[in-house]
Amino acid sequence: MTWAEFLAKVKNRVALVGPMLDRARPLVMPTIYVDGGADFLATNLALSEKANLHPVISVGDGDSASVPMNQRLAERKDFSDLAFALRSLPSSVTALELFGFLGGRRDHELANFGEIHSFLTHRSGLATVNFHGVAGIECVAFTSGELELEIDGLFSVMVFERAAVLISGDCEYQSSDLKMIEPASSFGLSNVGHGRVKFSSASPCFIFLPQIL
Repeated sequence: MTWAEFLAKVKNRVALVGPMLDRARPLVMPTIYVDGGADFLATNLALSEKANLHPVISVGDGDSASVPMNQRLAERKDFSDLAFALRSLPSSVTALELFGFLGGRRDHELANFGEIHSFLTHRSGLATVNFHGVAGIECVAFTSGELELEIDGLFSVMVFERAAVLISGDCEYQSSDLKMIEPASSFGLSNVGHGRVKFSSASPCFIFLPQIL
């Protein structure tokens, strides 16, 4: 399958697998294996017959993979393999599931959050991104708008551009009106959820969940 053929088949939900994947998973949705994540492609498909019903493809420059890429990128470039995949997705894609993009080199992980921020900035309407880790979903990001989550325990809220954010519902620290938050500030650190928590934001917002706090 070519990159153009894959993009023509995707609709609203796509998974992306990176090199930090903790274990093979049966991903039953269109899936992009980004560089080193391609080492899990064959095993993931073998875990579920339904996984074979959805388009899959690998993309990257191959510097962290032991298998050839379907879409090979140049090694010398000023953007990451993940950035290429995100920037190529059609506007219909509004839900991403990310596996294997947490941990490892800190600069790479920060760049991953930055690229997701950029992806969400260019979506119209509500779009969400789930970062999956060892303990399940460890971070949820969404575009400007509103999102409700069931949270039991510590959570933190962060933005990567100055934005007005409101936090309400079943949590320890609430804001009665929109509060301007500076990029990567400590304002939203270490809140405590006791049920349904509602978030409103004027720009992409990241919610770090109890599993990694």
